Amino acid sequence: MLFVVCFTKGLTAAGLTGTHGTFTVEECFRESTSHRSTASDDYQCEGTFRSDDGKVVDDKASLGSLNTSYDPGFELATQGHNDSTVLSVLSAATYTVAGREAATANFSTGFAFLLFIIPLQLFSWLRRFDEPTRTIPQQWAAWRATAGTRTRKIVLGAAAAALFGMIVVGPVLGFALTAGS
Repeated sequence: MLFVVCFTKGLTAAGLTGTHGTFTVEECFRESTSHRSTASDDYQCEGTFRSDDGKVVDDKASLGSLNTSYDPGFELATQGHNDSTVLSVLSAATYTVAGREAATANFSTGFAFLLFIIPLQLFSWLRRFDEPTRTIPQQWAAWRATAGTRTRKIVLGAAAAALFGMIVVGPVLGFALTAGS
């Protein structure tokens, strides 16, 4: 599911979905997290979104998960995806920063999720779902027991494919889909 959200946000950031416009910053603040161990350096900015065609103006727009704070009046190329209820609900936002960097980051993040999810799911499936829940040492022992087997090759192949997607396919998609912008 996270892959789908990231991939859809990548398509939106590339300008293939949503409404293109400009987000004008009014104020930015650091997003707070509830855990000290996962302190966030992300920012959320409040401001106004105006579509390029002037048909959409949102004076209460916000952009979240930004890696920097912007001064009031700063303008960002943005894609509004308020026409995509699914994306708005899944990503908990109605706007996405547009451009090559944002598209590439979203595609690569999607593949990064796959890098962790697919090998673990495959390993569980190939080792049979009916086995009881194990402790971490038991899981490591089960992994070591797959040395030289097809299970190990399949799991590592899936991890390699997801890693290739994160390092190569994500950036290529980000570049190719924004080449005309």
